[in-house]
Amino acid sequence: METDKMIFLRSFLFKTFLVGLLFAIVIALLTFALRGVFMPVATRVFQVEEAEVNETIFAFFFHVRLVLVFFILAPALAVHWIIRVKK
Repeated sequence: METDKMIFLRSFLFKTFLVGLLFAIVIALLTFALRGVFMPVATRVFQVEEAEVNETIFAFFFHVRLVLVFFILAPALAVHWIIRVKK
């Protein structure tokens, strides 16, 4: 019974990783495709320099990577290895 719960957890974490990765790719594509549209608006509305907007975008994708890899994928791999050892 415990192995079934661990298999569910592994599947849940891995599928969450895949969906998060898909969202990150879509957001990245939209960000770079629409950069010419939103950059002038962002600099004018929020009264920031273009370099600050670039830093914010970089920080966002860094944090997305951190969450996807270390908080979702790493536990999924750990649970996968535990399941393989128990079988």
